[in-house]
Amino acid sequence: MVRVVRKNGLALGVTAVLGAMGLTACGGGGGSSSDEAPKSLESTPVSIEFAAMVADQVLACDTDYTGVGTAGSTVQVKDFRMFIHGVELLTDGGHSVPVTLDDSPWQAQGVVLLDFENGTGACTGTAETNRIINGTIPDSGDVYTGVRFVVGMPESLNHLEQASVSPFNVTGMNWGWTNGFKFIRFDIPNWNVHIGATGCVADGNGDVQCSQANRPQIELDNFDFQTQYIRIDYAALVQDNNVSTDTGGAVGCMSGGTDPECNGVFTQLGLNLASGNNDPALVQTVFSVSN
Repeated sequence: MVRVVRKNGLALGVTAVLGAMGLTACGGGGGSSSDEAPKSLESTPVSIEFAAMVADQVLACDTDYTGVGTAGSTVQVKDFRMFIHGVELLTDGGHSVPVTLDDSPWQAQGVVLLDFENGTGACTGTAETNRIINGTIPDSGDVYTGVRFVVGMPESLNHLEQASVSPFNVTGMNWGWTNGFKFIRFDIPNWNVHIGATGCVADGNGDVQCSQANRPQIELDNFDFQTQYIRIDYAALVQDNNVSTDTGGAVGCMSGGTDPECNGVFTQLGLNLASGNNDPALVQTVFSVSN
């Protein structure tokens, strides 16, 4: 029997749209009796909610947030978006179960775009927002106690021109064909965070190789997708940075390996700035579980 997904009501104006339950008939081999009922494979809808925060405050456009970064700066948000793929739920037995993402204007080819700004006030993005991942998992009866996902576009899609495919055609999230997409875009006035693959070079056949992947893999324990949500905290991301000034390179952090602002940002994401890989010696602080 398929479990019903229940969500606690978040005071964020978020409405969980559940994926449809798929029923797939299993055809039998020849020689079975004609009155034998076909078996069905059932799936369970999954809805994973995210909340964008600045410390303990819900992120909103045209709002002042105080005490941000090492200088305790007062900031307003201009943009807050990211791509996510490779979503898996983790069982209490230590197994991982991939979530098959529904197709929608926000989800395609196993990738979802989360968008927390609505284009009002200081925000420069789009009016539409998306804070939910929708998909399905096999109805195996497992108990799920965690979640894992990768922030960014998968390498197989990062350098494809998909100008007519939503959400890959959204304005402001593409760095160009060679560099691919901005995996994360968190902007405030005069200080930007754009995380994407770097060291990207195209060969004579047009194939692109990037020396730094810069894709954080996030794993959260003690997560119940039916009753809890995932916080993304901008204040945690820039806690080691003075966001009122810039000491070199691009304004803020644009993923440059020698940019002095990037070391603190990458550390909070659990990434090694030099290699662009997830570093087991670092503990990411940006994503957490909340009730």
